[in-house]
Amino acid sequence: MKQITIAVILFFTVLGTTRANTADHKDPTFVGIENFKHQFPDATDISYKVKGELTEVNFIWNTMRLQAFFDLDGNLLATCRNIPTGDLSLTAQMSLKDHYPGYTASEAIEYNDANTCVSYYVTMVGPKTSYLLCVSTDGMISVFKKMKH
Repeated sequence: MKQITIAVILFFTVLGTTRANTADHKDPTFVGIENFKHQFPDATDISYKVKGELTEVNFIWNTMRLQAFFDLDGNLLATCRNIPTGDLSLTAQMSLKDHYPGYTASEAIEYNDANTCVSYYVTMVGPKTSYLLCVSTDGMISVFKKMKH
C-alpha cells in the first residue's frame, strides 16, 4: 500500500510542478481553501500539506476518504481514493486478467482529473516482479513502475 501511495504522490508532485504558475508564492498556506470548500462543502476531517508546487488535501466526503491536489493558485488538479480491486471497471479487470496472467491485483487507487477523467493505478503482484499500472476505464494499460522483489 505504501509503494502505490508514494508513487502516486510522486506523480502528482511532478504533475503539479509542470502545471504550476511560476509566480513567487512564499506563503505556505492553502490558497485554494475557498475552491476546496465550494467543491466539497460537507468535507470533514480535513488536513493539508503544501508540497512544493502543489497542495495535498486529505479529507472525508460522503463517507469516502479522499485526497485532492491543488496547484499554487488554488485550482483543483486531481482527486484520488483507495478502492477495493473488485471495484475496478469490468473492462479494466478483464484487461488486467488477460495481460497479467499469474499476477494478483493487490491494491488500487481511483484517479480523477479534469483532463483524463477516471483512471486507476493498480499494483499487480507476481512471483518475482510487481507492477504499478495505470489502467483506463476502457482497459488500456500502461506501466507506471516496475518493482522487483
